[in-house]
Amino acid sequence: MEGSSSQSGSFSSNIISEIHDSVFSYKTASHENFFNNSILLKLEEDGFTTPDEKAKELIKELTDIKYLYALKLLFENLQNEFSPRILRDTLVALADPTPFDFYAKQSVTILELHLRTWVTVLERICFSPIVLSKELRDNVYNSLSKFAEIHRKTTQVIEIGLDNNFRSKFNQFNKQSNDQDDQIITKKRNYNIDFLLIHLRDTLHSLRDDETWFQEIIRRTKELLKAALNITPGVLSATGVDLPNDNCSILSMLTQIRKSLSFKYPVASYYVDWRIMLMIQHNLFTWSEGTETIISKKFCELVLMEHLWSFLEREWIDVTNKSILDSQTKFDEVSNKVTKALKN
Repeated sequence: MEGSSSQSGSFSSNIISEIHDSVFSYKTASHENFFNNSILLKLEEDGFTTPDEKAKELIKELTDIKYLYALKLLFENLQNEFSPRILRDTLVALADPTPFDFYAKQSVTILELHLRTWVTVLERICFSPIVLSKELRDNVYNSLSKFAEIHRKTTQVIEIGLDNNFRSKFNQFNKQSNDQDDQIITKKRNYNIDFLLIHLRDTLHSLRDDETWFQEIIRRTKELLKAALNITPGVLSATGVDLPNDNCSILSMLTQIRKSLSFKYPVASYYVDWRIMLMIQHNLFTWSEGTETIISKKFCELVLMEHLWSFLEREWIDVTNKSILDSQTKFDEVSNKVTKALKN
């Protein structure tokens, strides 16, 4: 990033590579990156030892990709606990679109990382004893439209070309039609950013206004999950333990949770199952990576995979009932949907 020495350039390359690897790797990789991250290690050396102290320093430098990535790692580590004030301040800082008032080669990468960090922080708020006020939630929600416009404009500028400033000015006098603009945006659109914006919108909707409804759903999910897995400390930490296969199964638990979910504001159709999986994932990672290992990481993965496949099975039944297999185009559409679900 800053500086012109070869050492600085190499360091920046390593950071970009580290970021790229983390986006598509499993949670364990994030844990390894957390303990090896140079920014977090430097903060530790400088006397910022608590998660709150580190977060407070990192949000001062959100325009630096290295600090932004370190903040994401800090909040991804479930062993780190944050005060309500730090959670609130970090959320507000990430909801500020002001730094995105110019376009460069790394604009799309930085925007995606920024939104991924925002999602991570919002998830921690979901599972923390804090309730956002209506005013704060509305302010954060209203900033999403600004980030959506930043995404649209960045995509358009990147497609036209960053080196062609004269062409950008010339287009003011030869404005393209809306259809042409849409074609430009579609060619190099980052669909990860689209998903992250939708996810942020629906998560904010699920939090409601000044209510503890979400906390109650989380508590109920935790209790149902414990019952479904017959969890007692240490019982499932050994390898070779099969998933329970009785009336109190994972699938029956999911059905009970779905019945409990009701959203005050409209959310995307997929979001109910996605939210359930995030709640299950949070509890499983807490039980497998916490100070007291209640279940093994392997068992954690098996439970998540069962939920994922049950979701895909239901989606497949829905589309096959509509004779979608009679159309190659529609079949490809479903295939792409399944692929995206697996990647996510």
